[in-house]
Amino acid sequence: MGLIGGIIGGIGQAVGGIVGGKAARKAAKRNAAILAQAEKRNQAWYDREYNSNFLQRGDAQAALTKARELLDERYAQARGAAAVSGATDESVAQQKAANNAVVADVVSNIAERADAYKEQVRANYENKQSAIDDAKMGVNNQKAQATAQAASGLAGAAQSLGNVIPF
Repeated sequence: MGLIGGIIGGIGQAVGGIVGGKAARKAAKRNAAILAQAEKRNQAWYDREYNSNFLQRGDAQAALTKARELLDERYAQARGAAAVSGATDESVAQQKAANNAVVADVVSNIAERADAYKEQVRANYENKQSAIDDAKMGVNNQKAQATAQAASGLAGAAQSLGNVIPF
């Protein structure tokens, strides 16, 4: 009974190690697939956000529209005042030039915000990518543990068999 029990125990230990290792490797494979998808999503987000035209964003368009409306109003007032007072076309042109300078300043401010936004996008991307890389290392550790578990089961089985079967 001792010999048969030892053999059965050794076989059970081997099967348990192999089955447990296989299940752990399967889980690690699923985790690796999830991480691959997360990495693709992160890259797509980065490509979309970093390479987007900041001037086409709603807030930038709203700022430009508001500036143009205010400046058009000022230009119209200057033209009206020139017509009433008999001012020269030169004074109206100066107002228009001043308005264009204001629009240039607004666009410059938007460009500065765009640079800051791109830097924020880059930093967020790198942080997410670092987290994904850390998770990938965890999956690699999980795979290594699964392999070690299977090997340990086989080694334990061999030892059990060696103890019960005299050579």
